Amino acid sequence: MNVTSTQESSSVSANPWLSVTLAVFGGVPSLPLDTDRMCSSASAVKYKLSFTGQWTQTAFPKHYPLYRPPAQWSPIIGVTHSSDYHLWERNAYASNGVREFSERGEAWSLIKEVEAAGEQIQGVYGLFSAPAVVGGTGQTSTEFEIFARHSLLSFIVRIVPSPDWFVGIDSLNLCEGSHWKENVSLELYPYDAGTDSGFAFSSPNFETIPQAKVTQITSSFPRHPANSFYYPRLKHLPPIATVSLTKITNSQAFRLPTQPPQSNQIPIGNEIDSSLINTPLDCEVSVWSLWGLCKGQCGEKGVKYRTRYIHTHPANNGAPCPSLEERRLCIADSCVLKLRYGEQSLTSFLCCLYFEMRLFNGVGRSLTGLLLASFLILASAMYFDLGEQEEKCIIEEIPEDTLVTGVFLLEYWDDSRKGRTPHLGLTVTVRDPQHSVVLLKRFGSYGKFTFTSHASGQHFLCVQSNSTRFSVFAGDRLRVHLDVQMGEHPVDPFADKTKDTMKAMEFNLQHLIDQMRHISRQQDFQRNREEKFRQMSEDTNGSVLWWAVIQTTILLSVGFWQMKSLKNFLIEKKLV
Repeated sequence: MNVTSTQESSSVSANPWLSVTLAVFGGVPSLPLDTDRMCSSASAVKYKLSFTGQWTQTAFPKHYPLYRPPAQWSPIIGVTHSSDYHLWERNAYASNGVREFSERGEAWSLIKEVEAAGEQIQGVYGLFSAPAVVGGTGQTSTEFEIFARHSLLSFIVRIVPSPDWFVGIDSLNLCEGSHWKENVSLELYPYDAGTDSGFAFSSPNFETIPQAKVTQITSSFPRHPANSFYYPRLKHLPPIATVSLTKITNSQAFRLPTQPPQSNQIPIGNEIDSSLINTPLDCEVSVWSLWGLCKGQCGEKGVKYRTRYIHTHPANNGAPCPSLEERRLCIADSCVLKLRYGEQSLTSFLCCLYFEMRLFNGVGRSLTGLLLASFLILASAMYFDLGEQEEKCIIEEIPEDTLVTGVFLLEYWDDSRKGRTPHLGLTVTVRDPQHSVVLLKRFGSYGKFTFTSHASGQHFLCVQSNSTRFSVFAGDRLRVHLDVQMGEHPVDPFADKTKDTMKAMEFNLQHLIDQMRHISRQQDFQRNREEKFRQMSEDTNGSVLWWAVIQTTILLSVGFWQMKSLKNFLIEKKLV
């Protein structure tokens, strides 16, 4: 940021056509400037403010907005005020008016705040505005009046589009002692209002909770690759805009014919043409995806691939993109397929296999029965045989809202018949406890299916070969390798391309939250089952109690009747 100022004073000598001009040049390293010095000038002056946008695609190539909407600047909102007031302030919280203006470009609340400050603390002298700049480059100007007791200037311009970014000046003092500065030139850099957490120009609204303070955006802050101003190869961002302030003399105010004043701005030696700024933009790629399936014949080395995609294409001689595909030798998936239930690979569990066999012998009869129920203890792999065009089901107790993922491989039972034939495939059907179909999908000889349970209870996972051969010739025995995982699975930072910019700690925390939710659902499921069992037990106990009461009543009634009958018999026989 460069500031140059000049002051002129003249005294008339004996010769009225001669004058002595004293020029004092000063520099201001940063904003805001020293506001404690009181201005002793007795008159008010006018200034012309010229705002020039330098937001070009060559200077800021990353995420440069070309449409909806294209790069542009909002109208300027500025005030002249005393040190008792701040329109906005670095390292301080933005007001509601600044928030609405920086996020949506609405200036009504900001104007109301300025008017209220002028009435309550008498800290505001004047409010002015300038038209918007339609485009990233362009110029707009306005004039304003400033007074000695309110010698500070502040203004704000919104960057459009942006989450809550703006440029501006905070409390620039235009008076030095008893003199007003003649010319001031400033380079402007972007600021974050701290009310929205978006990283890119076109990011959706994402409110910052709690609200952060106003901070300056640099080439390395915020330090996030998704930030539109993140250029790690640059020490400093190029200026995104400039502003010049020129004092209007009386002759200029009354438009008297006079020689145009010569610019007395001090050259600082590092001026460059804004059109020559070419900020290098390096290629940015995502993290690697998961390795794909290992393709190849069993007994031979297979090949699997993983890929990544380009986030940002290089520009202005930036670093080129690396390779987007990688391959690795592996063991074919047709040889190895293990079964895991979530992460409890060493936990005993009961798996009931319900086989439904349909015999196609020309008359269309079907035979259904329960053939097998067994315990699988410390299981690390599972496969079972399946007749061609036969269906078999697995009954599994699944809690509500639980993610279930299955991977299968279908091959001939006879190991001598290696290789996959095109007519082999598998149809997967999943039914909930109400026997409603949750999933019905046809696959090839290997594939992956996923579903989420919507109700607690027994779910039926059925598989059936969808052979294309006629039933008369469909007599081969098949082997089905099945891998089923229930609940939240281990988190892999490379599993989802949308998570490639998150930190490992965030992944672990999210995984922990998912596991807690899964445990909570399991507890709710067991609690509901226990409650149903308790209710059933209480109903049974109540029924048994009533049956005992009825039996006792019947026995007592029969005994009383027998005693009475015996007494009458004895009296009748005169035995008593």
